[in-house]
Amino acid sequence: MRYFLFVLCFFLTVFSFFSPATAQDKRVALVVGNSSYRHAAPLDNPINDANLIANKLTDLGFQVHLVRDASFSGFTDALRAFEEDLQSASTGMFYFAGHGMQFREENYLLSTDAKIIDQQDVVTSGKNLNSIIQMMEARVPLSLVFIDACRNNPFADNLRKKLASRARALGLNRGLAVPERTANSLVAFATKPNEVALDGDSDNSPFTIALAKHITTPNIEVSTMLKRVTRDVLDLTGQKQRPEVVASMSSEFYFFHNSALIAPVVTYDNDVEREAAATLALREAVGNNTILGYRTIIERFPKTMASDVADKLLKDLQKQTIEQGQAAQSQQGSDLSVSTQTLLDRIGEASRTGATVTVASASPEQIERGLGLGAEGYKKVQAALNMLGHDAGTADGVFGTKSRSAMREFQVASRIEDTGFIDQETLVQLIRVFEETPKAYDGIWALEVHRFNPHPEDPYQINGRTLLSSARLRFREDQFFLLDWKNYAGESRNDDRNPFANFRGVVSNGNKLSMRLEADFLFQKKKTRTVEIRGTMPQFVAYDSRLNFNGPRLERVGPKDETWVRLELKRLPPENQQ
Repeated sequence: MRYFLFVLCFFLTVFSFFSPATAQDKRVALVVGNSSYRHAAPLDNPINDANLIANKLTDLGFQVHLVRDASFSGFTDALRAFEEDLQSASTGMFYFAGHGMQFREENYLLSTDAKIIDQQDVVTSGKNLNSIIQMMEARVPLSLVFIDACRNNPFADNLRKKLASRARALGLNRGLAVPERTANSLVAFATKPNEVALDGDSDNSPFTIALAKHITTPNIEVSTMLKRVTRDVLDLTGQKQRPEVVASMSSEFYFFHNSALIAPVVTYDNDVEREAAATLALREAVGNNTILGYRTIIERFPKTMASDVADKLLKDLQKQTIEQGQAAQSQQGSDLSVSTQTLLDRIGEASRTGATVTVASASPEQIERGLGLGAEGYKKVQAALNMLGHDAGTADGVFGTKSRSAMREFQVASRIEDTGFIDQETLVQLIRVFEETPKAYDGIWALEVHRFNPHPEDPYQINGRTLLSSARLRFREDQFFLLDWKNYAGESRNDDRNPFANFRGVVSNGNKLSMRLEADFLFQKKKTRTVEIRGTMPQFVAYDSRLNFNGPRLERVGPKDETWVRLELKRLPPENQQ
C-alpha cells in the first residue's frame, strides 16, 4: 500500500506541476531533401530520405524544419529561420539529401534551381557547407551534421569536362571533400571523400536507412551509433560504401537517453518491481518529453500505471505535433491530391469509381493526413481494428501508440506495407476484411498452450515461448468443444496423457472468455497444473487472427527464473476447417 501511494503521488505530481516546455533542452533540426532538379535528371531518394529523418527527429523531440526541393532562395530562407531558432537551442542538427559537389576544397549543397555552366555559378547554385557549420557552431553548444549528398553529380561532371585542364587546380574531384575539424561538432558523410555514394535499391539511400534505424536506439552515444551505421552501410552496399565521420566533440551526445531503460526489470501482473522500474523510466521520459520516450514506456511496461500516464502524455504531445505540422503545411501548400474522403463511409463509391490517392513523394504520415479522416474517421478505424482482434485502445479518435501498433498488426496480417499509418489501400483492405469476417465465433479454432519466461538471464530470450500442447476446437452455442489434441511436453517422456481431458471453454455475456485446462509444463519430468485463463474476446475475429491470453505463473525458482502460461487462439479460415 505504501508503494502504491508513492506511485500515485508521483503521477499526480506529473500531471499537476510538470511543464514539458521548461523541462528539456531545446533541440532544433533543419532537414533538406532535394530531388527535383530543374537542369538535371531528378533523384529518386532525397525527398523520401528527408521525410524519414524528419519523422524520426520529431519522435525524438527535435523542433524540425523540413524543406523539400529547396530553390536557392528557399534554401536561404530556411537557413535564416534555422539560425534564429538556434539562438535558444542546446543542440542543432542539419541533414541534407540531394546533389553536392566540391569546389576549391570546399563543399556546396546544390539547390534545385542550380545551373552550373562555369566556375562562377557554383557559389550561386548551392550553399557552402563550411559556412553552415560555422554558423551553427557560433550559435549552439553542439552541432550535428549529416550529409547524404555524395551521389554521382552531373553538374560537377560537366564542369570537370569543360574545365579539364584546370579541374584539379579548382578541386573539382568526385564526391565531397572533408571539412576542417572545428569546435564541438560532428559531421557525417554518406561515403568517404572523393567517392560517390550509392542510391541503393529501395526508396531510401543505404546511409539514411542505417541512420534512421539506429538514431532511435536508446542509450547509445552518437559516436558508437555511427559505428553501427557504418557497419550497416557496408552490409547494404556489399562493402562498396563506407561513411566518413569528422568529430571534434568535447562531450557525449545521445539522441534518445533514458537511464532507467538500460536494464529494465521485466515482470508481469503489476509486480512491484515492474511498477518501480516503470516509474523510474517514466520520470526520465517526462523530463525529455518526446514521442519516442513515451512510446517506449508503453511498449516496455504494458498494463502499468506508468504506461497509462505515458499514453495520456503521448496523445497530448502527438496532438500538439500534428497541429504544428498542419499549420506548417497550410503555409507551404499540400503535397497531396486526394480524390476520396472518409472511405469507411464511402467504400462502395470508391470501389465503383476506382478512385486513388496520388502522391508526390509524400511520407506515410502525409498520406494519412491527406485523407482528411478527422476524429470520427479515426474512431471508426480504431473500432474496426478492435473488432478484428487488434488492440487499438479506446476508440477516442486519437491515434496513439496502441492504435499504431494495432494498425501495423493488421497491415502485416493483410500483407501490405506495415507503416502503422493509414492510406487508401489500408482502408480498402480493412473494409474488405471486416466485411468478410463472421459476426459470430462459430467455427474451427486452433489453440496453443505455451510456457514463457518474461525475464530470463539471457536478454535475447525475453518472452520466448515454448509450445507445451495444442488442440483443435469447435465453437458453437457459446462454448469451445475439443476435437483433437497433441501433448508436446508428454512426447519427450513417452507420455500420451491428454492435458485437455477436463477442458472447458466458455464465452459469456460481454464476450468474457473463461478457459480451463491442464498445463503439462516440464518435458523430461511430469509436472502438471490445472490453470484458469480469463480474458475478453474481440467483438469480431477475422480469419487467421491470433488472440493471446496470459495465464497464471506456473513456477518460480529465482528472480530471473520463472515460467508462466500463455494461450494463443487462432481462428481458422473455411479451407482449413476440415
